[in-house]
Amino acid sequence: MVKLLKSFYFLGFLVLVASCATGTKEVKYKLRSQVISGDYSKALSTLETSKYFKENQQSRLLFLMEKGLIYHGMGRFAKSIEVFEEAKTLARKQYTVRISKKLTTYIGNDSSDIYYGEKYELSMLYFYQSLNHYLLSFAQDKEIEKVVDGKQVFQRVELSDKDRRDELFKARAELLAWDSFLKELGSERAGESVFKNDLAAKVLGGFIHEAIGTRDDLQIAYQLYKDALILLVKNYGAYKTFNSNFESYVKDFEKFPSLGVLKVKKNYITETDRQVELKEFLQTKVLTFAKKYRKRSWKQEIRPFDIDLSKIKTKKSSNITLVLQESIIPDKFGEKQYYGLGKELSKSPGGAILAIFAADVLGLFPPPKSYNPAGAHLGYNVAKLALSEAAVQFELPKIEKSNLDNSIVLEVWKKNKIVLEKVVPVVNPLGDIAEQAVVEQSAWLYPKIGARLATKHAVAIVAAFGTYQALKGDKGDNEFLAKNAAILQYIASSKGIEASEQADVRQWSTIPKALRMLDFYLPNGSYRLVLRSNAKVPKTHQIGQLIVSGQQKNHLIQTRVNF
Repeated sequence: MVKLLKSFYFLGFLVLVASCATGTKEVKYKLRSQVISGDYSKALSTLETSKYFKENQQSRLLFLMEKGLIYHGMGRFAKSIEVFEEAKTLARKQYTVRISKKLTTYIGNDSSDIYYGEKYELSMLYFYQSLNHYLLSFAQDKEIEKVVDGKQVFQRVELSDKDRRDELFKARAELLAWDSFLKELGSERAGESVFKNDLAAKVLGGFIHEAIGTRDDLQIAYQLYKDALILLVKNYGAYKTFNSNFESYVKDFEKFPSLGVLKVKKNYITETDRQVELKEFLQTKVLTFAKKYRKRSWKQEIRPFDIDLSKIKTKKSSNITLVLQESIIPDKFGEKQYYGLGKELSKSPGGAILAIFAADVLGLFPPPKSYNPAGAHLGYNVAKLALSEAAVQFELPKIEKSNLDNSIVLEVWKKNKIVLEKVVPVVNPLGDIAEQAVVEQSAWLYPKIGARLATKHAVAIVAAFGTYQALKGDKGDNEFLAKNAAILQYIASSKGIEASEQADVRQWSTIPKALRMLDFYLPNGSYRLVLRSNAKVPKTHQIGQLIVSGQQKNHLIQTRVNF
C-alpha cells in the first residue's frame, strides 16, 4: 500500500508539471492572436490576468519580454523601456542561478526550469530598447507614471528639443551595451555556426549614429555598414533566407577558416533574392560614405565588398528611416520522439526478471507508439530483446517552417502618382534564427531528456512489479488480478510521465518573424506611403500620410505589418 501511495504522489506531481506546460501554450496562442490583429490592449489584459504567469515565477523573464513588446506596440515607449530594463537586469542575474534551482528538471520537464531566453531573444531586448529611445527622439511628448492620492496615473509630458536629443544619446548608449553583449556572445560561441552576432545591431546602429551626426558618429556608422556586409557572408550564410545552400554552409562551417572567404562564397553560398536586396542596400550605403569621407582612397576602401559600380550608385543623404516588423515569429511546438529503455532497466537489480515482467505482463514491445499491454508469454531471450528494443515517447521543441520568399516594396505616392519605389530589405530573418536555435537545443536535449525519461519508466516498471508480486499470492492464485493491477498502474504512470515530458514550448511569441529596414530621401512635400508585398497573392498595407518640410529634418517611421 505504501508503494502504491508513493506512485500516486509521483503521478500527481507529473500531472501538475504537465498542467503548467498546457498553461503556457494557452496564454501564448491567445497573445499571438491578439498581437497579430493589433489589439495590444487586449493582449496586455491577457498577459496581466494570466493564471500561468501569476503562478510561475520561473517564466518571469518571458512575462517581461511579452509585456515590454506589448507596451511598444501600444506606442507607450517610455513604459516599454522600463519593462525591458527590468527584463535585461533579470536576464543577467539568471546567468548566476544556483545549480539547486535546476534540480527540478530531473523529475519534471524543462518547462519547470527558469526561462533564460534564447540568445536571439536577449539580443532583441537591446533592439527594442535602442528603437524605443530612437522613437522618443522624434516624439512630441511621452507618457510618465505618477502616484496621485495613492493611485498610479499616467500623464503625457511634452518633450523639449533637449529631451529629444537626450533620447537619441540614450539610444546610442543602448547600442554600446548591445555591442558588449554581442562581443561576449561571439566569444562564447566562436567557431560555431549559431547565432552570435546581429545584423540589426549594425543597421539600426548605423541609422542612429547617422542621426546624431557628429564626425565621429558618422565614421562609426560607416564602419557599421561595412561590418554588416562582412557579417552577411561570415555568419548569415547559415540562414535559408539569404543562402539557398545554407545546409552545406552549416555542416562545413568549421572548415571555413582554412578555406578563405573567396572559396566559401564560391562553394557554400548561393545568393537568394533577399540577400541580393540587402547587399545592394548595404553596398549603396558603403559606397556613399566612402566617396564622401574617403575622397582619395574610396576605390581602395570598397574593394573588399565587390561593389559593381555599373549597378550601385551613391545616393543623397537620407531624411526618412523606415523600420518594419513583419508578421510574427513561427510557433514553437512539441514533436514526438522515442528513446530506448533497455540500458536503464539493465542497471536495476534483477534486470532479467524485470525484462520478462515488462515484456510478458506489461507488453512493452518495439516500437511502443502507444501503450497497449496485452501480455505475451515469451522466453527470457525474446523478452530481453523486446525490452532492449522498446522505446518510450516524449516531446522535443520544434519551430514551424516559414519562408521569407516575398519582396516588400515601399510605394511613395504624391497625389495620384507613385514618385518613388524602394525594396525594404530583410535585415534579420528571426524565423530562421529561431529554427536554428531549436535544432541546436534539441540536439543536446535528446539524450538528456531521454535518459531522464527512461529512469522514470524504470521506476514505474519496478513499482508495477512490486504491485504484481504483492497481489498475485504465494501460489499465484490471484494472477489475473495482479496482472491487471500492474498493467493499470503502469499505464497511469506512463501516461503521467508522457504528459510531464511535453516539450518546453516557451518562447517570446510576439516578436516578428523578420526585421526589415530602409532609409531614403524625399524632398519637401506631402506624401502617402504604402507597403506592397510581391508574394503569389499581392497584398498592400497603408502606412499613412507623411509631410516633409524644412522644420523637421528627419523622420522615423516604425510599423508592423502582417502580410
